[in-house]
Amino acid sequence: MSEVSISVASAATGYLPTMSGRQHHYLPQLIQRPFAYRQRGKEFYVHAHHRTRGVFTPNTRGLGKELDFYGGPDNTSLDDAITRGEGDLAATLQAVNEGVEVPPIDIAMLICALAFRTKSMREALIGLFPALLSALRGRLLDITRLREGLILSLNSPAKRKRLIYEQIDRRFGPLPREQRAKVYGALLPKWKTHVAEQLETLVADARQMADTMLAKARAEADKIADEAYLAALAKDPVMSVRAKRMANEMVFEVLDAPSGESFILGDCGPVAVFSDGKPRLVLAAFDSDAVMDLVFLPSSPARCIVGRLPAVTTSIGVADINRICAGLSLEFFICNRDGGDDIEELRASIGSLNPIDNEEDIIRLLSSQSE
Repeated sequence: MSEVSISVASAATGYLPTMSGRQHHYLPQLIQRPFAYRQRGKEFYVHAHHRTRGVFTPNTRGLGKELDFYGGPDNTSLDDAITRGEGDLAATLQAVNEGVEVPPIDIAMLICALAFRTKSMREALIGLFPALLSALRGRLLDITRLREGLILSLNSPAKRKRLIYEQIDRRFGPLPREQRAKVYGALLPKWKTHVAEQLETLVADARQMADTMLAKARAEADKIADEAYLAALAKDPVMSVRAKRMANEMVFEVLDAPSGESFILGDCGPVAVFSDGKPRLVLAAFDSDAVMDLVFLPSSPARCIVGRLPAVTTSIGVADINRICAGLSLEFFICNRDGGDDIEELRASIGSLNPIDNEEDIIRLLSSQSE
């Protein structure tokens, strides 16, 4: 899609970025609106099916949003950056739904931009952090690894320098820069003898420092994970790096729902099926060996964007895609229907799938990498 056609499409949709103030949409209105069952002027209403609240019919202005989701009033830069990109995303979505051919990079940008910003992704990554700490604890406190690291420091200037300065800070506390450098210069020629004589003491010191660091991280796990999520999003708000990779690796098609069937949209946004057969959130596999085979983004009740690796063929249907979308949702999904047996089954399945690799898999993976 050319820049001119995108601008025309944006004008045709009448879409204006609507994230304002401190209420931020993590499921933007641009993807909600095609699922509306009723429109009144610029107001769009959807059937929302909530895990605990049941069904209700909100305006998209008030659904899928949270106070200060992308940062507080003191720093609106991330919210502003995300808002600036929404016009182009809305134009791409409209073009897809109208059957206009869209370049792969535009589709990949739409999928990736919607994938990482959701509350589902944020909560999944925060929930994952304790597992990472558990796996990291085993590696940092491994006595054999610590001994090997100290011995390797004898032949690694960078590692030797770091360890010497750690010993200086531990034994003498904060020192002026010049004095600290003098102590380093005095210890450097003696480091080899020092390591040989004090190996077990140095190992014990290193274990204690690592344990203290991990204890602090565990106490602040949610805060640290949340800050890491926002930092990753701020670094690339539209996930352009991941989008370019996806566009190079995948082919994209549009799947039309057969008569009598319709797609739902989960609050998780796009979803994926990986090479190990597991459905997960897009961009959410911790194991690098598990690659995304298939990506799904329902773009309206009648259409779903499908991305696949060229070697992958699939006959997955509407019902299967809906089950994945509901299972990976955190709290709700939307559609253009207020009920039905299939809808009730889908609502009951909200949150039934792991949105990201589970704790046992992550610990096992990191343990195997450390062997």
